Amino acid sequence: MKYVARVTEVLRTGIHKIGDIQDGEVRPVVDLPLPDRVEIEIKADRTMQPCMMYRYTDAGEFCGDTWHETLEDAFEQAEFEYGLFQRDFQVVDE
Repeated sequence: MKYVARVTEVLRTGIHKIGDIQDGEVRPVVDLPLPDRVEIEIKADRTMQPCMMYRYTDAGEFCGDTWHETLEDAFEQAEFEYGLFQRDFQVVDE
C-alpha cells in the first residue's frame, strides 16, 4: 500500500543531500532536488510496521528517502518537512 501527496510547500530545505565518504566520514556534497511528490510505502495494511517515505520531482527525479518506524512517524515527518497532513495523502493500492 502506498500513500501519495503533492508537495505545495517545502518547509525545510537542504536536509536531503547526496554524500560521499572521505577519510572514513560521510560528507555532504550537494543538495538533492526539492520534491513535488511524496510517497509513503507500507506492506499490506499494517500501519504499525516500519515504512519508507520517498520523494520525487514531477519528472520522476529522486529527491531522497527516509525510514520510519511507523506510518504515524512518516506522516509526522511529512508535516515537519512539507506541512502535509494524513488527510493530504491519497491511498494507492499497488
